[in-house]
Amino acid sequence: MTFGEKLKVLRKEKGYSQEEFAGLLNVSRQAVSKWESDRGTPETDKLLQISNMFGVTLDYLLKEKSPDENTQTDGYYMSREMIDGFLSYKRERAKKIACGVGLIVVSDVFGCFSDYRQMLLPLYWGSIAIGIAILIWTLFQPKYYQEIHTKALIFDDTLIKAFREESNRNRKRYVSMIILGVLLFFFGSEFLFMAESIIGREICNALNWFMDAAAVMLLIIAGTSIHAENIITQNAEYIKKKNTRGKFAWIYVALPITGIAVLIGVITNAWSPVFPIILLFCALLVTVCKLLIEKRDMK
Repeated sequence: MTFGEKLKVLRKEKGYSQEEFAGLLNVSRQAVSKWESDRGTPETDKLLQISNMFGVTLDYLLKEKSPDENTQTDGYYMSREMIDGFLSYKRERAKKIACGVGLIVVSDVFGCFSDYRQMLLPLYWGSIAIGIAILIWTLFQPKYYQEIHTKALIFDDTLIKAFREESNRNRKRYVSMIILGVLLFFFGSEFLFMAESIIGREICNALNWFMDAAAVMLLIIAGTSIHAENIITQNAEYIKKKNTRGKFAWIYVALPITGIAVLIGVITNAWSPVFPIILLFCALLVTVCKLLIEKRDMK
């Protein structure tokens, strides 16, 4: 790709018209048109502005690609700043979802104290309502970095190599979080059972719900972080799998997980067997609402 072709692609990906882009650089629209048709090149200070604006290197802008690289004209160039922004966005979103789910799970704490159950009932429903509100608010927020999910990514070789090494180090931390979450979920109740004679049954039950909430939150945050970094490090495989599985592949995973959660609830009485079904129904309802909104926006 020539400089003009790259500039045109970057401008359109940001949604700028030639006039808007020219205004940001304090040049005429004719100058932008000349650059994009390769009839001229910006001055050095303008090149630096363009580089910072789109998060690309000067090498990427000025060096023409080899014939093999020209097959990636629909690719999306990723700078380190864009990678960090994408990962930060995904982590913050995961924390909000984890917080919403955690509030729903921990709401059962207020039902553990039989003598104060009626008094604590507003707190029970309030916790559930706030948790659901956080989830709905988060899921319906505008989504950013959608190009990273749909396009083949282009990296500088040194950048992607360094990031993969960093990702491997991060993975150890995320795996530790997952292991801790699993241990809390499956063995926390056993530990509390041994302490029941010391701190009392009601307090043990309350602490058990706190442990379950913490476990779920750890799993959501760690799982989302691993998935986000995999999108970067395994971009080609991710795009291929996404195109093969389709947009609603999560349903095929959610159904068996819901069945297992219901079965565990029936056998261990750790939670109400209806609870996983309600969560799945809410997820399906949110998906239908999003489809209706997308269909409306397309009209």
